[in-house]
Amino acid sequence: MTAQTCTSTVEVGEVPWDHPDAVALRAEAVADLGRRYGGDEDAREVIDPATIVTTVLARLGGAVVGCGSVRDVSGTRDNRGPASTHPAATGEVKRVFVAPAARGHGVARSIMGDLERTARRAGFRRLVLETGTAQPEAMGLYETLGYASIESYGRYAAEADQRCYGKDL
Repeated sequence: MTAQTCTSTVEVGEVPWDHPDAVALRAEAVADLGRRYGGDEDAREVIDPATIVTTVLARLGGAVVGCGSVRDVSGTRDNRGPASTHPAATGEVKRVFVAPAARGHGVARSIMGDLERTARRAGFRRLVLETGTAQPEAMGLYETLGYASIESYGRYAAEADQRCYGKDL
């Protein structure tokens, strides 16, 4: 595990995509999105485990409190146009989630730092991500970490409340 020092000690470490704690936190993330956006649309998103480059868990005081992943989207369709694709060496940040009781302790920032370091080591030159207006804390975090607003892409590209961000590594 890589130790990160923030307001409290946050430990972030890599685990397999199908690690039980990661699976449970992603389920919590989907439930949270359902409450925020009024449905379970995100629950039907299928993420191919073969595209996952890294999945991390965050612990605060020994308790598992957060997760996040990066998947390779290089050359895949981005839904911006009929033949539009993500550039080579592009990773997508997925399912960054921190349990409500652990928010405000630097957990998400630590997760993002670890995901970015791993993505660089894997050869990615850019990270992209999707979020939405019902997640203002996520938008604020990404902006403070240097992510810039980009043209909407992906499954929700036509949704008015979707926001997309990108960052060159």
